[in-house]
Amino acid sequence: MTGRISVRVGDKSDIAKLRWAHRPASDAWTIASPIGNEIASIRSDASGAVLRRAGADDERAATFAALTDRLLGAALEPRDLASWLHGAKPDAAADWKVTVDETQQAGTVQLARRITATRADTVVKLVVDSYRPLEE
Repeated sequence: MTGRISVRVGDKSDIAKLRWAHRPASDAWTIASPIGNEIASIRSDASGAVLRRAGADDERAATFAALTDRLLGAALEPRDLASWLHGAKPDAAADWKVTVDETQQAGTVQLARRITATRADTVVKLVVDSYRPLEE
């Protein structure tokens, strides 16, 4: 998937381009500035997650969400975002309120084109520009 993500926490906000490969056992995000300069990447698998930023040492964490919290100020679980994009309701225990603002047909899949997720003073908006299922 390629798209755009915005994260607002309190009075601080960030907007970025996002390229995301989601598989059952791994995720990879490449995050770029609005004009396309790559800022960071996050990769995760069963062994944990790694955040890479230009000119900095790799940062490791047990979860992908821990690294999105460091980078964007919001702990985001890729499996949650993937399920929301495919129309699943958020887990009530996570306290996210999710609305699907627009949907689109992506091949044989009905997919959210725009979602807004809120929790306390955090607002995450995800816009899908292009989507294709990964070949196994």
